[in-house]
Amino acid sequence: MDQASAMPVFPIAETQFGRMFTLQGDTVISRSLRIYGEFAGDEVDSILSLVRPGDHVLDLGANIGVHTLALARTVGPAGQVTAVEPQRFCFQLLCANVTANQLTTVECVRAAVGDVPGLCAVPRLGPTTRHNAGATTVSLAPGATSQTDTVPVITVDSLALTRCDLIKIDTEGFEDRVVMGARRTLDTLRPVLYIEVHDREKLQRLCGLLKPLGYSLILHSTRFFRSANPAGEPASIFLPNAGGSALIALPPGRTLPGSLPGEMRSLA
Repeated sequence: MDQASAMPVFPIAETQFGRMFTLQGDTVISRSLRIYGEFAGDEVDSILSLVRPGDHVLDLGANIGVHTLALARTVGPAGQVTAVEPQRFCFQLLCANVTANQLTTVECVRAAVGDVPGLCAVPRLGPTTRHNAGATTVSLAPGATSQTDTVPVITVDSLALTRCDLIKIDTEGFEDRVVMGARRTLDTLRPVLYIEVHDREKLQRLCGLLKPLGYSLILHSTRFFRSANPAGEPASIFLPNAGGSALIALPPGRTLPGSLPGEMRSLA
């Protein structure tokens, strides 16, 4: 019997922010949680530094809940976290992880987020299939097949929020669409944004959307692995430079809380 077949379909990981079910076949986030007790710890810590007790937060592209659990612990019982995830098994584990950790201030929504409401096709990947569950892209031309699920597309504005303090956006290519569908929320509630950026063209589009709204912009880069991980594991499973780049968008009157881990560059 090989190691994968001997492993549970949803192995449990003891993480920094609580016990979590993971996907056996996910080679990045779930694997990192099982080995290190965290994933992208410097990024998570940076986002948490932008959040205060009692805040209302959106986690868009929540996966199985790494950021969701961390955010819920930080905003506390007076806060609120809305976690949105379109993938079937990631969403099921997101709900399970929120429940297992007794987090009553988290609302989980199965949907994709874009600029207009509609439908999309989400790849249906088995929990034991070897893949990167954090890099699954969806199509806006939904066609129900045995390999895809048809899932609603919502907008941030359609949530009709009365308070929103921070939005974390990791939507695998939909980031600019998410911002376009959040213009009323950004105009009225002025949340801080932490947006994953995968290419220069997308970064330029995001800057073009946010600068006219008065946001100041900082490019932030971090690594997936850090030696000071909760498990004390010194060896990295990632390539040396593997990590994420994000755009931090601060509304007028907000500043960074201090020096964040990783590299930062102001975008004038």
